[in-house]
This record gives sequence, structure tokens and C-alpha cells, in this order.
Amino acid sequence: PAAGCRAIDLRVLGGIDVRVLPDRGLDLGAAWYRGVPLAWISSVGERPALDAAELVGEGWRTAFGGGLMTTCGLANVGAPSEGHGLHGAYSHQPARSVEVQRTDEALIVRGVMLDGDLELRRTITTRIGAGEVRVEDVVRNRGSEVTPAPILYHVNLGAPLWSPPARLRVRATDQTAPTPRDPDAALHLEGWDRAPGVVSGAVERVYEHRVTGAPDGWADATVHNPALGLTLTLRWDAGTLPRLHQWIHPAPGMGVLGLEPANCSVLGRAADRAQGRLPVLASGAQRRTSIAIQVALLTRP
Repeated sequence: PAAGCRAIDLRVLGGIDVRVLPDRGLDLGAAWYRGVPLAWISSVGERPALDAAELVGEGWRTAFGGGLMTTCGLANVGAPSEGHGLHGAYSHQPARSVEVQRTDEALIVRGVMLDGDLELRRTITTRIGAGEVRVEDVVRNRGSEVTPAPILYHVNLGAPLWSPPARLRVRATDQTAPTPRDPDAALHLEGWDRAPGVVSGAVERVYEHRVTGAPDGWADATVHNPALGLTLTLRWDAGTLPRLHQWIHPAPGMGVLGLEPANCSVLGRAADRAQGRLPVLASGAQRRTSIAIQVALLTRP
């Protein structure tokens, strides 16, 4: 189905191999570490971008292939709101000025995406001999008016990493347990940090962790799977991404953990506006956000 779409496969010795999707906003698709798949891939799989007419309402879901990271925004994140569809249109924008740089230590991809008046310049780096892929973005308002600019990084982990007995630990929060979004999530609050396996008839569970940040300004969430012998840590700049949403969907055909650093809620821009928390950028202003995904082998006794 994705025939004709561009793809850049980055493969490095002793590091994270990852597919970059230039026609989907330079988001990250399938990824591996030492041959172990890391990303959850949905039944939709790789698909071309949708057009504006297809992105109304919940249309975004029909082309959500999962992958290691899908960017949500830049006009809206979460529920359809104020004329913008679910999770906005960013991940359906083609990358411009794409370049790949090879150094002695890393492979680097750069590109530019336009979403309305907002311009996003992205740099992706995966290093030789280090299980890390880093994404650094600069969003700039090219318009003449103050513009809403929510953003969320939808990091999607699946089997075998997110399988029993995997556990999740979130550091730099101001609470011992997250806040459930709805009664379905509240019902399973006690197990928010454990991979539940596949559960017939299960519905999605969404939580929010209130991030306070660490001394270095970065927060992190770690999935630890002793049976697989791997640990994966997501780190992000808590100064510009002060919120963390967690998505668990254990139904057959899903089995996914979503870790989602953001500067907004997942209730849509109208809800954030009503709470006085809608992120905006003034004309000419810019904002830098960064995440890093790190994988390592567990140390054996």
C-alpha cells in the first residue's frame, strides 16, 4: 500500500536501526536493536499520507501505522476540536529539503515540514555503537498572528519488548500513580506499570503523568523486560514537554504501549484553551523540543 512513498533506512553497527518516513513528516517507522523489533506496528501498516478532506473527525486513525514515533499536532492534539481532526495533520505533511549526513559516529537525517503557518525543522540522529535515536525539532510560526502550537510525540512500543513480565518506570513525576482519563482506565489503575499481555475484549487505557522534570531538565520513562534482556528508556526535555500521556491497549491485534511526551492534553485544543493551557507561538517565535530513545542490554549477574 505504501508503494511510491519515500523511506530512509538507517542502519548502524551496535545501534538502533530505524526507518524514517519523509512522506509522513519524517516520523519513525519500524525499528530494531540487535535484531529485536522495538516499535509497535498497527494492522494498518505503512500507508501514504491522507489529504485534508480525509483528515476530518477521526480520519487520522485510518492511516495510523504505529511505528517507533508518530508526531501529533501541530494545530491540534487529541480529540477533534475547533475544526481540526484527531491529532492534527502534521504526520501527513511531506518533508522538504531532506538530507542525509554520514559521519564517523552517526547517521543524521534533516528535513523541513510545513503545517499551516507553522514550520518544523527536524534532525534525527542514530549513533554507531550506542543504542540511541534522538529527535530534535524547532517549530517556528511563519504567520503574522499568534498561532496554537500543541505537539505530542507518540512513541509506540510492542511485542516482544512490551510483553510480560515487562514493567514501566516513570521518573521525575510528582505522584506515585498517574491520573486515569476515564472509568475504563481507572478500573486498571493498579496495573498501569505492568505489561498485561493480550486481553480479549479489552479497551484502551489512557493515563497522564504530571512531570516535574529532573535536575538536568530531562524526564524519562523506562520499560524493563528481564525475559528479553533489554531495557528501553524514553527521555525528553521536560522544560518544553511538561506532560506525559500513557496509552495501553491490550486487545488482540493491539498489544501496544504508547509513551507520549507533550506540551498539551489529549482532549483537543478547545479543552486546553478553556483551561488556559493552550500552547501558542507568537509571530516569528520558535520553540525547540527534543526526545531520545535509548536501548541497552540488561547486565547479567
